[in-house]
Amino acid sequence: MKVREKRKGSRVWWLFIDYQGRRKARRIGDRKAAELAAIKIRARLAEGDATVLAPAPASSVPTLAEYAERWLTEAIAPHRKPRTEDYYRKILDRHLLPEFGKLPLTEIRPAQVRAFIAEKLSAKASRNTVKNMAATLRAILYQAQQMDELIPSNPAARFGKFFDARHDAREHVVVLEPEDVARVLKSATKWYADHELAVRMLFYTGMREGEMLGLRWEDVDWQRHLVDLRRTVAFRQHRLIVNTPKSGKLRTIDVPAALTACLRELHSIRQAQAVVVGAALSPWIFRSATDSDKPMNDAWFRDRVWRPLLEKAEVRHVRVHDARHTYASLMLRRGVPIAYVSKQLGHSSIQITVDLYDHFIPGADRHHVEGLAEAIEDAGRQLDATQPQPDPATEKRASP
Repeated sequence: MKVREKRKGSRVWWLFIDYQGRRKARRIGDRKAAELAAIKIRARLAEGDATVLAPAPASSVPTLAEYAERWLTEAIAPHRKPRTEDYYRKILDRHLLPEFGKLPLTEIRPAQVRAFIAEKLSAKASRNTVKNMAATLRAILYQAQQMDELIPSNPAARFGKFFDARHDAREHVVVLEPEDVARVLKSATKWYADHELAVRMLFYTGMREGEMLGLRWEDVDWQRHLVDLRRTVAFRQHRLIVNTPKSGKLRTIDVPAALTACLRELHSIRQAQAVVVGAALSPWIFRSATDSDKPMNDAWFRDRVWRPLLEKAEVRHVRVHDARHTYASLMLRRGVPIAYVSKQLGHSSIQITVDLYDHFIPGADRHHVEGLAEAIEDAGRQLDATQPQPDPATEKRASP
C-alpha cells in the first residue's frame, strides 16, 4: 500500500492499495489523513476484511452526463468559439451520452471505451468523427482526473493510437474536377445569379464559408487585388456570431483581377440601389436578403443556394467546405508552391497543408527515385576514381 500525491504539489493525497491482485486507488485529502486511513485499512485487510476495496457509492461520484456539462461550462465555453462548443455538444448528445451518460465516472473502463470505438468504426462512421468522439471523452476524463481528482486514471487515455492523424485528415478531403466547377458556376449564373459571386469566391480563393460571408466592403483592396479576412460569421439559434478567423489571426489573400472587377461592379450596383431607396449602403458584401444590416445566414446559403445549385449542375453532393479543398488541390496540380497555398488557406502550419494535400502534388515524391539514381551514379564515379588507370604505353605494346 502506498500513500502519495498523484500529482506532485497538488496537496491531495491518495491511497494506492494492491491486495491479492485487486487494486484500488482512493482519494483521501491531506497527508496526515491519508496516513491514518492507511493504518486502518491495513488492519482491516490483515483481518481478511476486503470490503474496503468495494467501489465508492455511486451517489458521491458524478455521472458522465453531469460532469460533461460542467466541463463544457468551465473548460470550453469561456475559451472556445460558440461553434466549437456546439460541436462538442453534438458529439455528447448523439454519441457519448447515450453510451456513457448514466455511468458514474469511476465505472467507465478502458474495455468499454475500446468496445465503443470498435462499434462506431464497424458501423461505418467516419474515422475522423470517431476520433473526435474519443478525443472529447478523453478530454472530459482528463479534467476529472488531473484537475478535480475524481478518478485515479483516465480510461480513455490510450486510444489515440487507433487513429493516424494524416490518414484521418485526408479522409474528409473531397474535391471536384475543373469540369465540375465550371458546371457549377454556369448553373449559378443561370439559376442563382444573385449568389453566383459568392460561389465563385469560394472556388477562386479557398476561403472558408464563414470568412466569405463575413466580408465587408472595407476589406477589399481594389488596386492591389487583395482581400483582408478579418472575421468569420455564423448564426446559432438565429443569433449572429462574429468571430476571428479560425487561426485567430487576420490574413490577407490574393484574389484574381476578374474577381475584383466583379466585386467592383456589385459595389456600384449596391450604391445605386441605396441612393434610390434613400438608405445607407450595407457594409456586408454578401448581405441577408431580409435584413441588409446583417450578413447572409450560413444555413440559408447551404440549404437555399448550395445544395439545389449542385442538383441543377448535376454534380455530386459535396460540402461547401469542399470548395476550399478543390481550390487547394487544383492550385497544387498546377505546380503552385505549397507554401503559397498554405498561406492563402490560412493554415497555422505548412505541415497541415502537407498532410491534407501532398498527394495532389504531381511528382511530389519523385525526388526519392532521382536521389537513388544519383547515389548509384556517384558511387560509380567514385569507383572509377579509385581504380588504377592503365598505362597508355603498356597498352600500346600489348596491342598486336
